[in-house]
Amino acid sequence: MTPISTLSYQGRRIRLRGSLLNLADLWRAAGRPENHRPADWLVLAGTTLDTDGLLADRGQAGGTWAHWQLALLYARTLSPALHLWASTVLRAAMERPDDLAREDPDPRIPYLAVRFRELHRRLDTLERHAADLMFLALSGQELLFGGRREFSERSRALMARVVAAAPYGGQCPCCGRERVLAEGSRLRPGAEFDHFYHRGLNRPEYGWPVCAPCHGELTHGGHLARFARTPEFRAFQARVLEARRQARQCPGGDAT
Repeated sequence: MTPISTLSYQGRRIRLRGSLLNLADLWRAAGRPENHRPADWLVLAGTTLDTDGLLADRGQAGGTWAHWQLALLYARTLSPALHLWASTVLRAAMERPDDLAREDPDPRIPYLAVRFRELHRRLDTLERHAADLMFLALSGQELLFGGRREFSERSRALMARVVAAAPYGGQCPCCGRERVLAEGSRLRPGAEFDHFYHRGLNRPEYGWPVCAPCHGELTHGGHLARFARTPEFRAFQARVLEARRQARQCPGGDAT
């Protein structure tokens, strides 16, 4: 259904519905002259028929609706001042329909706006609380694990074997879009072995090879960026642990 918009004439509401204007609103704005009711004028003017592209539409939304050009003719019979207003304001409104204000906005919109503001405030509080907890956790990890410890060659080789196999096929296990492996299971330029939990934890199940964009996001995107990738890391970690288990079962296997 075409939305209803409004214009104002001397404080009185004039409703628009697409290219149709409410003649009853014009009549009320002119002071309700008894001899110029919309229905009577339409009958006298013979405008109940489609004449030169001007069509009157008798609707149920509070009066008689007519094409805006037909409404200009009706306004001329009501008063010169109203006709002058309609000739300027109404024409301008029809040329710029996007500037019209819709009548009776959805009452749910202000309610939802308030609720979303409250939700955003709560999420901001949770994020600040999580940041404080992460700071405390990282401080404890620094005391416990110390500085950065690089992954050993065997740990890197195990992670490379896992990422080379299905389902990754050499693609970044974090985003799945960029390749991280080059020839001979070497990392491509820009790819890194990322310490997912802490830079002091260098077991193969605590890291993964990621592409340059993912490494930048995980390093500089804050704790939420890393938390968001936890499901992907858990999936990779499970495959690393399974590869270690299989290696232990093989005679002479490298359990790393």
